[in-house]
Amino acid sequence: MKTYIALVFFTTFSLFGWSQITFNGAHPLFDNQNFTFNFDSVDGTGRNIYTTSPIDGNQPCGGIGVCELMIAWNDIDNQWEILADDGNGDFLSTFVIFKNTEESIPNPPSIILGTWEENTDLLISGQAGGNLTMANTILIGDVQDSALNVSNEKFLDLIRIYPNPVENILNIKSNQVLKTIDIYDVRGKTVLSISNNLNAIDISKLYRGLYFLKIKFKNFVITKKIMIN
Repeated sequence: MKTYIALVFFTTFSLFGWSQITFNGAHPLFDNQNFTFNFDSVDGTGRNIYTTSPIDGNQPCGGIGVCELMIAWNDIDNQWEILADDGNGDFLSTFVIFKNTEESIPNPPSIILGTWEENTDLLISGQAGGNLTMANTILIGDVQDSALNVSNEKFLDLIRIYPNPVENILNIKSNQVLKTIDIYDVRGKTVLSISNNLNAIDISKLYRGLYFLKIKFKNFVITKKIMIN
């Protein structure tokens, strides 16, 4: 019998879907704790800005004191940035912790799009624990695995996934050639990789809960979420 896993993550996503970003990484600075980024505004390039919530000085960090964080696009340096505030919550005096030069729009890149590099210009090398990777970081929610806006109707029309929720066999239909499909759990761990028989995937051995599909076509990638019952 399947059992529920990662109840705290399941609860978060069932309530908010893609409306938030969950981040856990850079433990030397931020400790091993989850940060919830909420949508804040849209910048002049059409990209979304996210800030941690609540901004009340009550989320302490061993490395920098108080963690008040922002994810935003820097239009001058052409890069996404994870920034830390100086602790007063107005984000007028920030410093860059990580940067990623992928030009995804409207949302920031995930761990697998480009590289979230530690900003060694400001920090002593390794102070933040190095670059963000699938092995040391959770960065899920309203992020993109492709520079293209995968929520755009043009790309969603390319594929149909059913049933969802699913119990045993997940059917995938598309008018484009599928290359590979990877399934990730909410921790960002790959639980299944498929390169053959992509139209009917047996997921009966996976635990119940929320998962993410990274579907590779020839020239782009689409990410979808599914619920396994």
